[in-house]
Amino acid sequence: MRLIAFLFISSLLISCGSKKNTSIYNDESINPESPENTSNYVVYEPVREEDKVYFANKLGVNKSEILNGKLYSFIKEWEGTRYVYGGETKAGIDCSALMQHLFKRVYNCVLPRTAEEMGLNEKFDLFKSTKHLQEGDLVFFRINNDRMITHVGIYLKNNKFFNANLSGGASISDLKNSYWKKFYVVSGRLKTPASK
Repeated sequence: MRLIAFLFISSLLISCGSKKNTSIYNDESINPESPENTSNYVVYEPVREEDKVYFANKLGVNKSEILNGKLYSFIKEWEGTRYVYGGETKAGIDCSALMQHLFKRVYNCVLPRTAEEMGLNEKFDLFKSTKHLQEGDLVFFRINNDRMITHVGIYLKNNKFFNANLSGGASISDLKNSYWKKFYVVSGRLKTPASK
């Protein structure tokens, strides 16, 4: 009985957004290493000193590395919001809706509604290797066989990413955690710079 409950909760943990069939995920079109563009994510405003300290501790980096005020103030505002499948508000949100809100506010970029649609979106260069991840890249996961991509988060620093999931709500997770390592599929980087 515990195994059945675990499998059910696991499938809910990462299945974000409405179910919708999209085109087939094409592994041959994915860059195994890193896209040519290095970073199209713009630093919009300074970070408050207390936020620098807070996120430096959470991410295990020096506070001088916390530069994007819009990104980190968004994370602080939404952190702790409970996970609700299909949710789109602070009363409850799923992973893809959280990324939609984040990319609209921080990068002035409109994303599609589901994690899979984001992973197949032509706005992103896709790549496999996690060693070239940069702050602002999307990270995609597949937890079940229903769709090719079922979960999405945004990479921060030091193998940490921000996402909404059933166990922690809107929270910072670690790519090196065995759970996330097992289900990681691909990452995506914006092809063109975001507008100021």
